[in-house]
Amino acid sequence: MNQQEYGLYVLSLIGEEPYAQGSVTEDELYGYFQSFMPEGQGVEKVFEPLEYGEALLARIRPIYEMLDVSEFEGEAVPGYFNGGRNDATQEHIQVLGGELIEGLLRLFAADPEQSQQAARTLTNISVIEVLAPGHIAPIFANFEAEDNLGSIIYETLTDVISAHTDFNETVEILSEAYYSIGCDYWLSYYLQWPRYRGLESTRDPLRPYAELYKLGYSVVFQPGKMLIGRR
Repeated sequence: MNQQEYGLYVLSLIGEEPYAQGSVTEDELYGYFQSFMPEGQGVEKVFEPLEYGEALLARIRPIYEMLDVSEFEGEAVPGYFNGGRNDATQEHIQVLGGELIEGLLRLFAADPEQSQQAARTLTNISVIEVLAPGHIAPIFANFEAEDNLGSIIYETLTDVISAHTDFNETVEILSEAYYSIGCDYWLSYYLQWPRYRGLESTRDPLRPYAELYKLGYSVVFQPGKMLIGRR
């Protein structure tokens, strides 16, 4: 099944047709996984034709499980998959932050030529600070990637993932659908991890990031520190 055949298939699962007859674009599938909110009923069919569909399904199931079903009872319902229903101690959040740094270092070690500066930036982090709820939003609002040394981590992660991605494989047509789950590339990378080739030695480096997301936390890297705050 090629990308177009698969695109038509996944649209048929939600009773939709492509904008252009017989042709599906990635943009048309933005917000696709929201069609199975809140409990993910039927989402398993999305992955049945894929070679590693069971692995992809296992990753996305917990994203539905983190939703509050009661929020879908009225006329206005959430448009994205927002975590934060469960509480966690500051110590646990800091542990996840440390595990994320370790995971990224493993990932960057798999592609050292283009990751040296990012790895050095991570190694220099000596502080993992958990912010009070809501305090991370202004930092995101004022973030200018080109002026922030920590931004090299974001850029390098994208480059490494791209280097290990087959953009012609069937599941690529779901790239916008994955991104739109939370408008978060890192979460998208985690959910699609089984498709990335040659990264087995990195041992699921973005799992701590996904755990933080499900708890409602975001991460910002700055020189010498990692900031973690509830969205």
